[in-house]
Amino acid sequence: MSILPSPAWPTAVRSARKLLAVAAVAAGTLWSLPAAAEARFTPGPCWFTVPDGEAALCGTVAVPERRDRPNSRSLRLPVAVLLSTARQPAPDPVLFLEGGPGASPFGSGEATEERMEVWWELSAPFRRTRNLILFDPRGVGRAEPDTDCPELDAVGTTRGTRPLTREQRAAAERSAVSACSARLQAAGLDATQFSTPVAAEDALDIVTALGAQRVNLFAVSYGTRVGLEILRRQGARVRTAVFDSVYPPDVNAQEEMAWLAQRAYRRLFDDCAANRACRSAFPDLEKRFLGLIDRLDRNPVEIVVGDHETRRVLRLTGGAAIAAGLEAMAVSEAVPALPIMLDRAIRGQYATLAEWAPTNWLGDPEVADGLAFSVECRESVTTADPLKRADNARRYAPYGLVAADDPGQRVCRLWPAGHQELTERLPVASPVPVLLLSGAYDPVTPPEWGDRAAATLPKSRHLVFRAASHIVTSGEDCAMAAAVTFVEQESVPATACPGAAKPPVFEGP
Repeated sequence: MSILPSPAWPTAVRSARKLLAVAAVAAGTLWSLPAAAEARFTPGPCWFTVPDGEAALCGTVAVPERRDRPNSRSLRLPVAVLLSTARQPAPDPVLFLEGGPGASPFGSGEATEERMEVWWELSAPFRRTRNLILFDPRGVGRAEPDTDCPELDAVGTTRGTRPLTREQRAAAERSAVSACSARLQAAGLDATQFSTPVAAEDALDIVTALGAQRVNLFAVSYGTRVGLEILRRQGARVRTAVFDSVYPPDVNAQEEMAWLAQRAYRRLFDDCAANRACRSAFPDLEKRFLGLIDRLDRNPVEIVVGDHETRRVLRLTGGAAIAAGLEAMAVSEAVPALPIMLDRAIRGQYATLAEWAPTNWLGDPEVADGLAFSVECRESVTTADPLKRADNARRYAPYGLVAADDPGQRVCRLWPAGHQELTERLPVASPVPVLLLSGAYDPVTPPEWGDRAAATLPKSRHLVFRAASHIVTSGEDCAMAAAVTFVEQESVPATACPGAAKPPVFEGP
């Protein structure tokens, strides 16, 4: 990951307002510029291809590293405005809030062009009337500062041909995390300045720097927590909000890992039992799957997974098998194949299920590790009640196995994260119109969390898609259409998305 460089031409800073005005005229209307904004937008070249017939405004917005210090240094966040095709765009743009934490909406490296092709297509319905804003949060992707931990990526690429023991893996991760923390601190990085409230303020600064008085939020996964914090802090600036896969501030995923897993599998087993074809093809699926978990927990199986570039030896334990099923369940397109995938594993054909098993390594080239550690340690790991975690694991056994080797505690003992205020964990109450979208099979942000958020959002509407999983708008056309309608009209018809109530159609043997 890299930091976005300064604008390519030397006159960019003094020409910023002039260039903005020119872009506004060229695109119809952008937004009226503030007379004097603390946040500053500096135009620059786009780092992706703009298709013929489309227009974009790219650059950086400078935000203060510390908001409690008036002379704090500035951090540059890359911003791309995908301009509306309307001659007179609405004055309130759509601001996209990415998930993660630590993910970039632009992707990285060669994947950026492909990701942006998707964004041009995905955003087209919104851009019939409004501009859409994409940006990298501080510490992510091209934004300053660079919080990636290549030390972890390097550890992950030297796995060898045999799976390491838990102790060996923990030691390697401990060394890499310590090295990354020391390097970033030596470079002057203040890890306490990465949090959901800071992310919310940065997002609002971007809106202000671009001259918009009000905004429409479109957020997914962790981004919905940032969006809710924006509603808490400056809800009057938000016209509408669409929250896909809701992560409210008053839940702690660390405390509920076993329940999250059990709830997702319960949905699968109940749907299969209620479907005549699935029930006939895979009788007693739940009982046989639990037998598989017990068998693998007592006698793990080693299996080679991955292609020639990612080949590794996986130690398939009971916990790893549960986690593999959850990984598949988090992808809506994979849900119909889950019964046959589990049935094959039960019969000793582990390959398909094992391919979904998540790597045990912390490093992820697509995530800003330092930012992710700072937020998760501050807001999930260190605030989790160990007694609640233990009780949750016992109550929903054997699904607590997914948390048996959770690296969170190990990382957070080494990572200098900030302290979360108790008020941040309160539910968000707001009169802003909000559309909540959930997938019934989501093992990460379940529909129950959407219901929880809705309880204090009196103008909210919650649509649950029975065959979908995490990030509903990525796979359900009607969910995206509902999001566009909601932004346009501040509501959706009572009959919106009638097909959302249909359960998945499972594949047969």
